[in-house]
Amino acid sequence: MTFGLRAILRAGAAAHATILAACVAFAPEARAQLILETLPEIQDVGIVEHRGDQVPTDLVFTDSLGRSVRTGEFFDGSRPVILVMAYYDCPLLCTLVLNRVQRVLNELKWTAGEDFRVVTVSFDHLNTTAMAREKQQTYLLGLNKPVPESAWPFLTGDVANIRALTTAVGYHYKFLPEKNEFSHPAALIFLTPTGAVHNYLEKLDFSAGEVQIALAEAADGRIGTIFDRVKHFCFRYDPKTGRYSADAFAIMRIGASACAVALGGFVFFVARQRGRRIRGVHASELQENHDQEARV
Repeated sequence: MTFGLRAILRAGAAAHATILAACVAFAPEARAQLILETLPEIQDVGIVEHRGDQVPTDLVFTDSLGRSVRTGEFFDGSRPVILVMAYYDCPLLCTLVLNRVQRVLNELKWTAGEDFRVVTVSFDHLNTTAMAREKQQTYLLGLNKPVPESAWPFLTGDVANIRALTTAVGYHYKFLPEKNEFSHPAALIFLTPTGAVHNYLEKLDFSAGEVQIALAEAADGRIGTIFDRVKHFCFRYDPKTGRYSADAFAIMRIGASACAVALGGFVFFVARQRGRRIRGVHASELQENHDQEARV
C-alpha cells in the first residue's frame, strides 16, 4: 500500500512539474507584452478612449438587407448600445469576440432589443451585404430566445464613414497588405442612449456581469467603470519569416487560463486519489485488526 501511495505521489509530482513547465513556456505574459509592443504590425493599433465624445449621427451604413441606415437611428434616448467593430472574414479575433458576445447575450438578465441594442460594424469596406447577412443569421440563431434583427444589426460601409466612426470611438486598426488582413484590437464599446461614448471592455474574457454593469451605467449616464484592460490584437504568424504575430500571443493568453484550470484540476485529482488510497490503507488495517480479534 505504501509503495502504491508513493508511486502515485511521485507520478503526481512529475506531472505537476510537466504541466507547470508547459504553462510557463506557453504563456510568458510579461515577455509576450514586451515583444508585442515592438511589433510594427500593431504600431498605432489599439483603443484610445473617447469617453463622453458624441458619435456622429449622420454617418451612413448598409444593413444586412441592403438598406441604408444612419447612425442616429441606433440611439432612441432610452436604450444603450454595444458597438462591436469586426470584419466578417477575420481569421481569428473577430469570431472570438462575436462568439463571446453571443454567449453573454444568452446569460444577461437584460434582453437585446428590449433593454439595449448591439450594433456590429465591419471596418473592411470590401465586406459585402451578403457577408453581413450570413454573420447576422449565424449569431441570431445561436441566441436562447428569438430577438428581432433590429436588436443586433450587422453593417457594412465605405471608407469615409467607417473611418469617421472608428475615429469618433477611438478604435484604431491598420491593413496589412502583405497578409491581406487587418491588425486590430478586441473591444466592446458602450454608447449611451443618445450616442455618447461611455465605456470600453477591452478583453476577450468579458463576463455577463461586466457587460450588465457597463450597460446599466451607460443607460443612466453614470461615469463608466474602468475595467481591466487585456489587450488582444489580430494578425497571423508567418512561418516563412519566422516572426511572431499578435494573435499567437492572444492564444497564449487563452492557453495560460486553460493551463491554470488544467493544473487546478490535476491537483484536485491527485489529492482525491491520495485521500482514497489513505482511506483504503486505514480500512485494510481495521479489517486486519478485526480478523485478528476474531481469531483470538
